[in-house]
Amino acid sequence: MQEPEIARNRLSYLWLLPVIALGIGLWLAYSHLSQIGPIIRIAFTSAEGLDAGKTKIRYKDLEVGTITHIDLSHDLKQIIVTAQMQRTAEPLLKKDSQFWIVKPQITASGVTGLGTLVSGNYIAVSPGKEGERANHFVALEEAPQIQNDEEGLRIHLNTDSTEGISVGTAVYYRGIRVGQIEQIHFSERYDHITLTAFIHAPYDKLITTNTRFWNVSGITFNVGANGASLEMQSLETLIRGGITFSTPTTLNTNNIPAENGAAYTLYPNERATTERTGFRKEYYVVYFDDTRGLNPGAAIYFSGIVIGAVVEVHLLYDEKTNKAAVPVLIEIEPERIERVNKPEGSENRNIIAELVKGGLQATLDNGNLITGEKIITLNQYPDEKGGFRKDAYSNYLVLPSRPGGISKLTDDLGTIVATVKKLPLEEIGENTKDATAALKKALDTQAVKGLGTSLDKTLKQLDRTLASVQKAGDSTDRALKQLDQQLKTLGKQLEKTLYGIGPESNLYYTLQETLKSVQQ
Repeated sequence: MQEPEIARNRLSYLWLLPVIALGIGLWLAYSHLSQIGPIIRIAFTSAEGLDAGKTKIRYKDLEVGTITHIDLSHDLKQIIVTAQMQRTAEPLLKKDSQFWIVKPQITASGVTGLGTLVSGNYIAVSPGKEGERANHFVALEEAPQIQNDEEGLRIHLNTDSTEGISVGTAVYYRGIRVGQIEQIHFSERYDHITLTAFIHAPYDKLITTNTRFWNVSGITFNVGANGASLEMQSLETLIRGGITFSTPTTLNTNNIPAENGAAYTLYPNERATTERTGFRKEYYVVYFDDTRGLNPGAAIYFSGIVIGAVVEVHLLYDEKTNKAAVPVLIEIEPERIERVNKPEGSENRNIIAELVKGGLQATLDNGNLITGEKIITLNQYPDEKGGFRKDAYSNYLVLPSRPGGISKLTDDLGTIVATVKKLPLEEIGENTKDATAALKKALDTQAVKGLGTSLDKTLKQLDRTLASVQKAGDSTDRALKQLDQQLKTLGKQLEKTLYGIGPESNLYYTLQETLKSVQQ
């Protein structure tokens, strides 16, 4: 009887399928878990445009996280958004990282966020530069003008007015956009406005300690003693506003690169950047007979250089004298006059007082014939030395003045007319008439008529004599020219003769002196 064969127990290949499925599952689980990053929470002021499970967090348009929950804060003042970040997004999560909602928006820089009209709003992130890793953040209400990862220079501009300037206003250099305004806020004392501007690299190297900034928003039109001026940077700055800058070139320019956080003054226009400020001011009063056309702000010139301006023009009535007075308050900056050849101990002297002692006086002149605007000029009159006097209506000193311009011309014409009126014109006319009659009578006599014939003969003889003298002069001139040519020839021959004779010899010295005499 044949014994039955006992089959060995073998593992069926079908059992490999669950094992493979388990391995794939474990691999998928590991792959998913390995991509899961930290969970963060972001505080918003509103949940507008946010949807749990749908709204994404993006960095440079790359998805790095998803919102999982949206809740209210305990004080009901904020919206707390919980988001699941990817592991690759961990380097983005620093203390100073920034989050904001991207949505369609129109700003001074243009239209942004148009893509969200199709895909919906999303949260953008800008990675921080410094600080430790963080999981709690406060979102910005608006997109930052400059993100944390941009290279450049951040500076502050101080001004009294932000006319035409807003957050996002561009900063230009020679018409090229190199930066923009990030923030606008008052100073701590509320006495001026501070603009925070960011200059992108590599243009940040253009900013030095001597750089000047000015506003180019809109159109600036000025009419003054220097004429009319119309300034407009471009059509873009006319619509959106703008700021530009330059670094002046002067003898004392020290172009040190600006540091981050440096402060500058924002001037209203380019002309204001060239006006030197910070000088000590001295105030005086000056009087003129007529102040028509003289307005506050009018320039004061000394030798063609502006050294001050008119502050106020008042009309006063003196009840004691029953007369009107027009004191003009002016400010002068003596430090604009540079002292040279200063003697010892002269540092504390009042240079304006010294000039007044030397005859300095103020005159009112025409600054612009079209507008009729007047200016004040200071000139020295050494023959009319004077000094200050105390003003009767204020605590200021009175600067000496004299008529000038049209007023001086009118006074001079009045003086001439008064002098002419004093002349005995009728008596002079009668005497002239009598003298003319006597002269006519004398010319009609026979002796004078004969004198004319003799005078004619004498003139003809004189003419012949002068002709002879002229011929002699021509001969003399030719002789002198021949003599000059001969002397030049002799000088050249002597130079050839001297060649080869030592300079130390007596003969050389004697011949050289003779040659100089001949050439002369």
